[in-house]
Amino acid sequence: MKLPRTALALALSSSLLLAACSGSDEPEESTDTSSTAADASPDTGESTGDADAADDSADTTGDSADSTGDADGSTADNDAASTSAPAGDDSESTSAPGDDEDASTDDGVVTAPPAGAGVLSVDEGQEIVDELLRHAANSQNADAEEAAELNEAAFVGSELRAAVAATSLRDIGVTPVIDYHPTGANILAISREDEQFPAYMVVQTVPESGLPELHLMVQEEDGAEWRIGWSAPMLAGTEVGTFDPRSEGSPVIREGRADLSNYPSYVVDMLFQILDYPFGEERPDFRTNNYGPQVRAAAEEQAASVSDQAALSQEHSLRSGTLRTIELADGSAIIFPVLERKSTFDVRDGMILEPPAAFVHFAEDDTITDSAEMTTLVFLAVHVRADGGDPEVIAAREQVVGASGS
Repeated sequence: MKLPRTALALALSSSLLLAACSGSDEPEESTDTSSTAADASPDTGESTGDADAADDSADTTGDSADSTGDADGSTADNDAASTSAPAGDDSESTSAPGDDEDASTDDGVVTAPPAGAGVLSVDEGQEIVDELLRHAANSQNADAEEAAELNEAAFVGSELRAAVAATSLRDIGVTPVIDYHPTGANILAISREDEQFPAYMVVQTVPESGLPELHLMVQEEDGAEWRIGWSAPMLAGTEVGTFDPRSEGSPVIREGRADLSNYPSYVVDMLFQILDYPFGEERPDFRTNNYGPQVRAAAEEQAASVSDQAALSQEHSLRSGTLRTIELADGSAIIFPVLERKSTFDVRDGMILEPPAAFVHFAEDDTITDSAEMTTLVFLAVHVRADGGDPEVIAAREQVVGASGS
């Protein structure tokens, strides 16, 4: 018995168009109504699991839709970047704009010394960021040979693997979720010099085609070239918050949890509980801004569509070297994990599955009689609180990168 191709196309395609999270009609997580970029529909009835916070309107650093997705964001001061601030501002001031006379007894002299120094200046960072984003944007339109060169020049690690897969899938008409915008990049944070690596820059771009996107630029070792190591669109109604001034640099939490309410590794474990399928009866307290319900609905729909022919399981793991935690000015932090999802379809005896084009493209197999597996990279940005509040997903992206079957 063959499963209809249309059903398998849904069942085996795990590359979610995450921009659609902003317009979901999913009844879960329905309190997020403040966004002007899109109308998310989070659930007020889910007291444990993916509960959303009520949103206050504000224009703060990293705001995805000129509205807040979390109440502890604040307007950027000094040379800390905001979506409306000039990206090249390299001020050392520790006071709010307009308070220079109170902060200094002499022109250009600030009484409060900086807490540290960024790993590079804002001007240096801006030059690097602009070049990387140009390479990234050009790679999406170049022929295969040129795209391969541009991918190597722009990306590293999981982002490189995702870019290579996206370039390959472009041949069969699959469009990636991310849209690298080559102009107007805003550096939100530069990591503080601590004589350790990797070093980071957090960057926001605003493509014409959708929601603002976050990017993590990475320098893996001293003297190494900077590359884009992580990217994802922001979810509607969310914001990044305010980092320390870029000239002073933002601390990277490399061990432990500093003042955070949860260890970053524990936050990732909580994500596994939310996303792994079959789903457990209980889920941890976690705001996902409709990302969690979208993933769960897709998995349940996939499983139902092939229930007579195959059994679906979906497991997640943390990609090595991707538990990156950068502190915000208020002591909370943003983590940028990359998860690897394995979606496995165990075919029941006597059944034959016809996979969709994306599966055939990677697996080079057009019929499945035993099992099929899709590999998807999941790029997430999660706000981890310092005041006991629930963690919150503020950006998310998925990219299918491989498939196998027999």
